[in-house]
Amino acid sequence: MRTYAFPGLLALAVFSGLLHLSTQYQIVRAPMGALFLAFALAGPAAAYAAARVLPGGVVTWAGLGLFAAAMAAGVWLPPALDALALVGVFLAYAGSRDRLPERDAAAFWGWVFVWPALALMLIWNIFPSFFALWISLFDRFNFIGESRFVGLLNYEILWRDPLFWRALSNTFWYVVLTVPTGILLGTVVAVLLNERIRGLGLYRTIYFLPYITALTAAAAVWQWIYHPEFGFLNWLLGTPGLDWLHTPDGIFALALAPLGVQLSGFWAGPSVAFTAIMIMTVWHFLGYNVVILLAGLQSIPAQYYEAAELDGAGWWQMQRHITWPLLSPTTFFLAIIGLIGAFQVFTQVYVMTPTGGVLNDTLTVAMYLYNKGFRDSDFSYASALAVTMFVIILVLTLIQRRVLERRVTYEH
Repeated sequence: MRTYAFPGLLALAVFSGLLHLSTQYQIVRAPMGALFLAFALAGPAAAYAAARVLPGGVVTWAGLGLFAAAMAAGVWLPPALDALALVGVFLAYAGSRDRLPERDAAAFWGWVFVWPALALMLIWNIFPSFFALWISLFDRFNFIGESRFVGLLNYEILWRDPLFWRALSNTFWYVVLTVPTGILLGTVVAVLLNERIRGLGLYRTIYFLPYITALTAAAAVWQWIYHPEFGFLNWLLGTPGLDWLHTPDGIFALALAPLGVQLSGFWAGPSVAFTAIMIMTVWHFLGYNVVILLAGLQSIPAQYYEAAELDGAGWWQMQRHITWPLLSPTTFFLAIIGLIGAFQVFTQVYVMTPTGGVLNDTLTVAMYLYNKGFRDSDFSYASALAVTMFVIILVLTLIQRRVLERRVTYEH
């Protein structure tokens, strides 16, 4: 119990300080009375509990009293005294540090150094996420005028919105086609770059260069490569005039049409334009996958390959029975990260097809969210989109962990 006394007091003091700052600068437009009341009750209770377990002393009790008073003051605490609760915690520590076990003192200073980074993450990631959830329950919240609480109405509209389903199907094809392709290509290249060949450093640099190029600049260059009149790709393939980024026909429908198979809608597959963007994306992120996979390959003990050679195993058998199973933690990591990143694809789609393509054939969920929030100034609907996308990614990630993690080999 004593080990958690100071970390608990620090957490309450930091949360209380952030709450005061958000109110003072009107960062959050939401009812805060209940939160202030909760901290006003929790602060003195925590100080009392800490006083029972910490080594006593006048300075310690003074610090705990200061902490309890600052927390109990709640919304009436002047802005200049926002840090008073933190001062109380440090004063209490100064009064008891000589009689604290080394482990408790180390825990206190560990949390002191962790909290600045944790507070920034709370400010820039966690709190905005909850705020997005809150404003998704209002009608056309836009930070200027008054908005009306409408409950789950935005989610009902979203359920019936054909553009959302169009964007979701496009994003689905993007995830399904780019994540496995990127991992497979990255594995092949990483295995080749893991061999002892001349100029290995140069090859590794060449493969990593696209990833360190700004995605916006890379997308602009590929836009020129796909240009119907002056593009490099049309010159290479001898297909002048083919407008790669403005062809809405599905690639599966085009591939099966000569066989007499007619596909439409979702089953027609991603459009030619969206496939062109996917190719650019796989090229851009290939270097990242290769670096991660190379690290995984080099962690596999060489003794396994030496034993396999002595048993007469060939190169392909060693890759299949040693490399692939022992590389599974790395490929599993890339699959998780790739799925999360692919669902949020935006930059290259926006640069190469700013309007969402012909008939919205390149519209993704993230791009639709951007359009609703920053083009139509409907932050409530955009927040509903963001919350829905978060739930979809969370569910798919849990399923991915449930299904794929069973096949991962962690022990070497």
